[in-house]
Formats: sequence, structure tokens, C-alpha cells
Amino acid sequence: MTVPPLKETPTKRPKSDATPAAMRHPARKIVKPIILIGSGRSGTTLLGHIFSLHPDVAYWVEPRPVWMYRNAYRSDHQLLSEDLTPAIARHIDRRFARFLARSGRSRFAEKTPSNGLRIPFICALYPDCKIINIIRDGRAVVASTLKIQTHRPQMKRLFARIVETPLWEWPAYVPIFFQTVWRTLILKKRSVFWGVRPAGWQEWVGLAPHIIAAKQWRRVVEISMGDGRALPAENYLELRYERLVREPAKVMREMIEFTELPPCQEMIDQTVAIVDPSRAGKWKADLTEEQRREVMQEIEPLLTDLGYLDAAPRSQAPAASKG
Repeated sequence: MTVPPLKETPTKRPKSDATPAAMRHPARKIVKPIILIGSGRSGTTLLGHIFSLHPDVAYWVEPRPVWMYRNAYRSDHQLLSEDLTPAIARHIDRRFARFLARSGRSRFAEKTPSNGLRIPFICALYPDCKIINIIRDGRAVVASTLKIQTHRPQMKRLFARIVETPLWEWPAYVPIFFQTVWRTLILKKRSVFWGVRPAGWQEWVGLAPHIIAAKQWRRVVEISMGDGRALPAENYLELRYERLVREPAKVMREMIEFTELPPCQEMIDQTVAIVDPSRAGKWKADLTEEQRREVMQEIEPLLTDLGYLDAAPRSQAPAASKG
């Protein structure tokens, strides 16, 4: 896939008049929700924490069961506009509105990496949404994914998701619970599959973890960019992780303007204090030469299109595989 060069501040695109899915549903309780997306380990957690610092923002960390209401038994995480029914729309909006009301704040924000596969679904629900897609060097994402797979699961968050899930959908999450708790805590093994599940992810099971992570990053980035760049500029912003940690103050002002939040210097100052530019290149010490070579076979063309390989011509690395 050939992807046009990434722009930090997208050019103005005309608004689309074709919003039949959105028009079928009544007005929403949530206005201009801030939706943070990105392949897992791309900086979505950092981005979410940053937005939680704004006094107007109520931030919910990965409300996955809410987004997957009545779709929990699907084999993958992708949702399209036609998957949004009036009942699903009412449920999601009410849950988010309840969360916002309890917070006492005025704007709702959330981060769920799998939402990178659901942009049409989200826009059908919230035509006025503010989507920020954070993109990070795929090699760094792979290295970080390998590391997180060796960590103990966050049991508090796991049980919170159980509470958020309707009782009749619990069986859909049993395999995930087993992989997360039984394999990692009892057997001390990696999960069979970690993170976002694009269509066809089952074909990757059994491959080396770094190859799975590379395929996952490529698929999620391709889908999220393709869907996001089709949106009006007021709905979608692409952001580089590397630029966020290198120019935090400037990037924060751009994001505050995009999301239409009131200016907040304290939020900017705290962001400058917590970001660590040295993390951007840490993957170089975390991946072996063999892992780097095999990862490049999967993601080199996309890395090149995104400008990550400007210093090294494509011919110096192996050609990308078709898998």
C-alpha cells in the first residue's frame, strides 16, 4: 500500500454531506468527544494521560466493553458504520454521558487502541468527534509490545472491564481472560495474541511474537490512516509520537486548538515535564539483529512512506512480505 506523506497539521478538506448512518440517530448527549487512537504501544497511554490533565476533560481509559456492546462475540475488533444500530448508539452515548456527569467536567475523552479499526463506526455515532491518531515508528512499537507481554496484567483494570460488561456478554471475554490471567500469571507464558485484532489476525497465531506485532502495527496504521484521511480536517488529526516528545509544548497547543478546548498552560507545562525524548530511539537496543531484519520484511514500505527511513534507502533492507 502506498500512503501519502504524513502531515502533522492536515490541510482543509471539504465537509462530507453523506452521513446517512448518523442522521438516523437522535442528538447525542456527548458533544465533540475526543477519541485517541493508535496502534498499541504507540503512545496512546501518554496521550490519554496528557488530556486528563486538562480541567475540562473527563478521561476514560479504554472502555472496550462499551464500544463492543452487542458486538462482543465478533472474531475481530473492526466495526463499520452499518454496525451501529439505534440501540447500540443509545447505550454507548448513555454510558459516556453518565461517566461525564459523574466527573463534573464538560468534555469527554477516551483512548482505545482498537478504535483505529472503527473510525466509520465512531463517526456514524459522533459526527462531531475529534479523532487524534498517534503514529510511532513501527520498530519501536514492536520492541515495546514484546516488553509489555512479559509484564503482569493490571488486575484492577481487568476487573473494571468485567464490571462494565453486560452479564450476557461475559462468555465472549472468557478466552481473553484465560489468556491474560492463566497464561501470564500461572503458566508464566506470553498470551497467544496480544492487543488489537484486525480482520484475519487468526492467521498470525503461532508466528514469532515480533512478527505478529509488526503485522499488527502495519494493518492498524494502514486502516486508521486510510479511514481518517477521508474525514474532514475538523474531525481528524495525525500526530507523530516522536514529534510529541521532541516538541511537546508546540504539539500540545496544536492539539488543544484542534479539540477546541480552552487554553491550559498548566497542561502544557506538565506535558513538557513528563515526556522523555530519549525513548524514541530505545528500540535499537531492544531488538536483536535478526528481529530487526524480520520486522523490516513486514513493515519497510510503510516505514518508508511515513518518512522513517529517509536516512536509509529502501534498497538497503529486504523487500516486504505479502503476509
